[in-house]
Amino acid sequence: MLLEVDNLHAHYGRLTALRGVSLTVAEGEIASIVGPNGAGKSTTLLSISSVLTPTTGTITFAGKTINGLSPEAVAALGVSQVPEGRHIFATLSVEENLLVGAAIRKDTAAITKDRERVFELFPILAERRKQSAGKLSGGEQQMLAIGRALMTNPRFMTIDEPSLGLAPRIVDRVYDVLLELRASRGLTLLIVEQSSERALRSADKIYVLRNGEIQLSGAASDLRDGEAVHAAYFGFSEGQEGKVDF
Repeated sequence: MLLEVDNLHAHYGRLTALRGVSLTVAEGEIASIVGPNGAGKSTTLLSISSVLTPTTGTITFAGKTINGLSPEAVAALGVSQVPEGRHIFATLSVEENLLVGAAIRKDTAAITKDRERVFELFPILAERRKQSAGKLSGGEQQMLAIGRALMTNPRFMTIDEPSLGLAPRIVDRVYDVLLELRASRGLTLLIVEQSSERALRSADKIYVLRNGEIQLSGAASDLRDGEAVHAAYFGFSEGQEGKVDF
């Protein structure tokens, strides 16, 4: 497995955010975490990127335990994150935002090539490369956030709520690009989604997270009718919790 998260617990002060979360993502796979607000989805991604230090548990990437590493060290291993809310630099140009993503790299020629590749994936960004990023629409900012993450030359990317607040046609375009990146570059993806329908259409593997715990996990192909996912998402009645093996 490229990524293994084992028995992860995390707290914000006295608030327990994660309770024994375990998940795996294989090389070249798209996995999706779905669940209601406050389920612990973002906390899981922040822990993987080492932005947040979990209380207990182990996170292993490409056979290396990454607990305790700095976010920069984790990024240097090939882990990149697209945060919820995009967090682009509004006063910088589109092109400058992309170059921020390449700050940890020294391979100038490859950086230029990757920048042009981002512009090929998102032509609107090429058109607006000199424009202040704060003037972009929400969808364009999401494209820029993904492009900035790609500029780290990642092997593995986490994306937090890529469809949040976007029109369906923009969401379709974003997911088309993500699927293309998996096909063309072998990029491994872990995507947090509130929309279980979107996750079931796009992912290979689904994890349903609620109240800081994995309630259900399985291959998307086994869960595609959505009934088990919806039950786990909104809460089982007593004695009905379950797991679908991969």
